[in-house]
Amino acid sequence: MKKRIAKVLCAAVLGGSLAVTAFPGVAMAAEKDGGFKVAYITRNQSDPFAAELVNQFTKQAEEYADTFTLDTFDSQADSEKENSIIEDCITKKYDCIIVQPNDGNLQQPYCQKVLDAGIFCITTNAAIRELEGGSWVDGDPYAQGEAIAKLAAEAVPEGGTVGILNCMPGNFHTTSRYNAIKDEFIDKRDDVKIIGDYMEEEATEAAAMATMEDWATSYGRIDCMLTTADLLGNGAYEAVKDDDTYDGMLVYSVDCLAKTVLEIKDGVYTAAVYQNPPALAAANLKAAYDLLTGAETVVNTSVDSLLCTSDNVDQFIQMYIDQGQITEDEAKSHGYEAGSTTSILDEQSDDSESEETTEEATDDSTEEAEKEAE
Repeated sequence: MKKRIAKVLCAAVLGGSLAVTAFPGVAMAAEKDGGFKVAYITRNQSDPFAAELVNQFTKQAEEYADTFTLDTFDSQADSEKENSIIEDCITKKYDCIIVQPNDGNLQQPYCQKVLDAGIFCITTNAAIRELEGGSWVDGDPYAQGEAIAKLAAEAVPEGGTVGILNCMPGNFHTTSRYNAIKDEFIDKRDDVKIIGDYMEEEATEAAAMATMEDWATSYGRIDCMLTTADLLGNGAYEAVKDDDTYDGMLVYSVDCLAKTVLEIKDGVYTAAVYQNPPALAAANLKAAYDLLTGAETVVNTSVDSLLCTSDNVDQFIQMYIDQGQITEDEAKSHGYEAGSTTSILDEQSDDSESEETTEEATDDSTEEAEKEAE
């Protein structure tokens, strides 16, 4: 069973640990005069999701100020630049380097260089899981794609017209989401007309708008847009939002940015998967702490994502109000009154606590029964 968010925040280790001497960095773990240095290298800080992840890293790193300092670097969607930053961090003797790959295949040998230099390496969003001795923290991108694909498979009318947009070739996350869309939608809905199945080099609204404008000109009405990232879905919607021909068009994506949440509230966007930057940042920082202090030698952690639809969109709006990304006035203009419900993250945390309490009660009952049997 997948871990709930409260458990994820504890950065539970899914993999086993081998002998301490078999892993990089362990000899220096536990204490270091002046504290440890951790680097976080983001793939592209101009991307709204990646920017929010940096924000969460920076904010939550304050909790570990007694143990390590955090420096962040932006590779600007350039794999060569990211590899250069990784090498520079090795030279500057960072104790732990966290990498959000732009292209996992291109970053993998450089992340291995980190480990070979005796430095802890964590890859995240998307994780590189083939590194020998490396750690990772990530969501399940296939499950993210599967969630929206299954919704679309149920909602798209028979014989409907569908466009599919993917992005960032070589990126493990978008590739896995696309594979799920293929398995759960393309292969199962052979009655629909897929007018385009296109790969954008980068996830940008401008690129998606240009593609959508071409498709609209060529094909007219499109019933559904299935996309692997919010910026693609946002761009597709923006391209045709003023044309009544596309009223009721279904739009699906992954990221669930604040803008997307408001569009779901307005009824012009169908559903999006939230990758949960707060939980991802928390799990990465906890993993770095555990590695540096010697509590763990390798950390492999999965973080749950959350599906946003019209049924629970108010809770996502409240979450973004709490995070300062949506103002109360802005929410009100979209029909939501601040404080009228709890954040989706608060609900998930409460559910997890209830689940853990139930598990503890069950364990206690079992122990009592065993004692009576004796």
